[in-house]
Amino acid sequence: MSYEMALKAAGATVHCFQEFGSYQGSWYARVTYQGKTGWVEGSYGSCSGCDAFQAEFDSGYHYHGKSGVWGPDDWTPETCEQCAYLQQRLAEFGKGYLDPIMTMEEVEAKLNSDMAWDYEAAEALAYIKAHSEA
Repeated sequence: MSYEMALKAAGATVHCFQEFGSYQGSWYARVTYQGKTGWVEGSYGSCSGCDAFQAEFDSGYHYHGKSGVWGPDDWTPETCEQCAYLQQRLAEFGKGYLDPIMTMEEVEAKLNSDMAWDYEAAEALAYIKAHSEA
């Protein structure tokens, strides 16, 4: 499971998604949501103490589905109450990242301003420029 899956569960079309950093860092995704296309961002960490996604979803595993592995691809919300609950939580979590959706100009300005302290900002900006029409 991932932030990208959460965005999709929330109803966004994810055109591209990329993480920048290793054990911790930022991620950017170009999405279309409720008729608006642009960029959203978030951060991630290496454990449930420093990563919102892991804190929310790694605390309880639900092994149900065709492969026996926990994840939305295996959930059967139409027949499993726990799967339906997890799918709803995943969608709600993803929605938290879909406001605001930044324009190209806004995400470029943000990353340019972050370059003084964020070692991955230049790499993220290059990725965003390369995927502005992804």
